[in-house]
Amino acid sequence: MDKSISKKMYDFLSLTDEKVKADLIIGFGHFDLRIPEQCIALYNEGLVPSVLFTGGVGAGSADFQNPEAIEFLNYIKSKYPQIDTGHILIEKESTNTGDNLQFSIDILKEKGMLESIRRIILVATPTRQQRVFLTAKKYFPNKELINFPPRSSYETDKQINEKMNVDFEAHLMGELERIIKYPKIGFACSAKIPQELENII
Repeated sequence: MDKSISKKMYDFLSLTDEKVKADLIIGFGHFDLRIPEQCIALYNEGLVPSVLFTGGVGAGSADFQNPEAIEFLNYIKSKYPQIDTGHILIEKESTNTGDNLQFSIDILKEKGMLESIRRIILVATPTRQQRVFLTAKKYFPNKELINFPPRSSYETDKQINEKMNVDFEAHLMGELERIIKYPKIGFACSAKIPQELENII
């Protein structure tokens, strides 16, 4: 694939909004520990009162020994022992993005938090952020959703993925294909795809 097209695909997938205060931040499970790092950075800035890590064992778990959400929590406990983990909620059963969201909703309902939440920050890997957002719109139609993946670049994410033996260009193409396909089968909301990217599918 032409590198310029790969970069345009990356830019489309890596949806990012302005940083704002919110009622909750959700970190979506993956082997990339920049996700919990980003969540806790925003929590420490006072932008959110609570963090929810969601993720069991799935395609992005790599060599984790525990569910992704537990690995995130253990990472935070080890690196930031001063953090009050009582403000971190854990969802550790999901294996895909739809389950991430539905099981997270179930936990928020159990805690009596769902109705009071108006704005949610979503943190996923940059290349999954667009799909996470479109899926979250389906599950949280009445909430304001803010995208704030870890700051990165095409080159950085390519390197991170290839260290884990992930074909980065194939990964980008797979994400774009899901964004086109999933709204048609009710898994996510639709997005306007740039014409030059539509033409490569």
